Amino acid sequence: MTNPVRSAMPVLARHEGVWVGEYTHLDPEGAVHDRYRVRSVCELPDDGSCDFRLRTTNQWPDGRIETIVNEARLHDGRLVWSNGRLVGAMWEIDDLTVYTRFGYPDDPTITVCEMIQISHDGQHRARTWHWFREERLFRITLTKEQRDA
Repeated sequence: MTNPVRSAMPVLARHEGVWVGEYTHLDPEGAVHDRYRVRSVCELPDDGSCDFRLRTTNQWPDGRIETIVNEARLHDGRLVWSNGRLVGAMWEIDDLTVYTRFGYPDDPTITVCEMIQISHDGQHRARTWHWFREERLFRITLTKEQRDA
């Protein structure tokens, strides 16, 4: 079985693999709220278990580690999350950019809009998140990553 994301979302398919970098969370005035290392594994399973899987491991300077796994299904040309942790969708907007909008069922006042851009050579990507609480910006996340494998 071939994963349908490979043909339906070719830009996202280019993200398949391991990425390493750093997340920097800022408040709307630009002050750093948090900063930590990130390792993301983007998978397009061919076994039918899901259409997209993102395994993210965050590691803070104090040694704390958090691993998050999010899976999505392809529906009408978009990846859709509805997994209890996230509710939202991802779609391509041009030949380098994927856009994601999601929220948290545990806190419906929060909406996150993320733009992910991959370099032409597929070795670097930048991610920018805008976090809104009750439609007001309260955080910006900047991520700079490079392909690790």
